[in-house]
Amino acid sequence: MQEEQKAAAGRRTALTSAVLHGPSGHLVGFTELEVPAESRRSVSQEDTLVLREHRGRRLGMLLKMANLELLAAKRPGHPSVMTYNAEESRHMLTVNEAIGFVPLGYEGAWRRDAL
Repeated sequence: MQEEQKAAAGRRTALTSAVLHGPSGHLVGFTELEVPAESRRSVSQEDTLVLREHRGRRLGMLLKMANLELLAAKRPGHPSVMTYNAEESRHMLTVNEAIGFVPLGYEGAWRRDAL
């Protein structure tokens, strides 16, 4: 089922926080949580993005923290927030660890080239 259909069916709510660059009026970053309708289910941390020219100011961390506060205020009671990151994305892993996320598991992909 497409994400828009899930939202329309009331199965989830998207909570989004964004950063507006005052002088230009442009959005320079965002993050999104996918919140299931049932409070017994875990929330999923979806995309977080900060435009390259605005990185290095801790905006990604501030966005994620603001969205977690919004979740606590608007949709409390979920047991956890799950997120996924590639090991190559060390910066975002560091952000997640600083916020308090802990590793739950690891996933890998294997490939064998044809002979």
